[in-house]
Amino acid sequence: MKRGLIVSTLFVLIITACAAAPTEQPSIIVEQPTPTPRVENPTSDAAQVGPAEAAVIEQLATNLGLKERDISIVSSEENEFSDGCLGVEMPDVMCAQVVTPGHIIILEANDTQYEYHTSEDGSRVQPATLALIWKREGGIAGFCDTLTVFLSGEVYGSQCRPQAEGRMGTLAGLLSSQEQKQFSDWISKFAEADLEASDPVGVSDRMVVTLKLFGTGDKPPTQSDQQKLFEFAQNLYQKLSQ
Repeated sequence: MKRGLIVSTLFVLIITACAAAPTEQPSIIVEQPTPTPRVENPTSDAAQVGPAEAAVIEQLATNLGLKERDISIVSSEENEFSDGCLGVEMPDVMCAQVVTPGHIIILEANDTQYEYHTSEDGSRVQPATLALIWKREGGIAGFCDTLTVFLSGEVYGSQCRPQAEGRMGTLAGLLSSQEQKQFSDWISKFAEADLEASDPVGVSDRMVVTLKLFGTGDKPPTQSDQQKLFEFAQNLYQKLSQ
């Protein structure tokens, strides 16, 4: 498995099994109707298209603007997750510690693999392959924002303020095709990187801005590349918040 592709961090879509964080941020596990299996989808010999597999194929296709027939199943295994968030943690979200049966499913499209966790019947779908985490705290305005982007196209924004609601979206719904391609190129080109664009220590109303990139390449981002990544993340957060 490529470095950084399988990461335990979350996006499913609001589920009662996941408890709200202390800041009352919602989890992003969504209850979905059980989909009809799509037997025409190409799969590996080891995997069959059941309700859980059909659900993740449909979600990935929608998120990235792909055709379902262009997505294949690399593997699908039954699993018992140790919490209600299907084994994927995210900032500002706490998970109920209850054993939850489900599946770990690996999909492949355009030579890239994506990991998903699902409930047993596929009614809850959780991406598990992180691409980027951006955080902004402090400043005169008192920011406390977090943006989480999954390689499979799910985007989640949250704030640490009490009563603040998280926001969900997809790369296909927020970005142009050119912007999506640029982001995909960054992921495949750059290695994993922890970046910071914070004000110097001691500055009044100091702003702390960090970015974690889960790149699969081998090149470190240059100073110019880092600036573009920070601008990209901030703009994406603003689009999600509108």
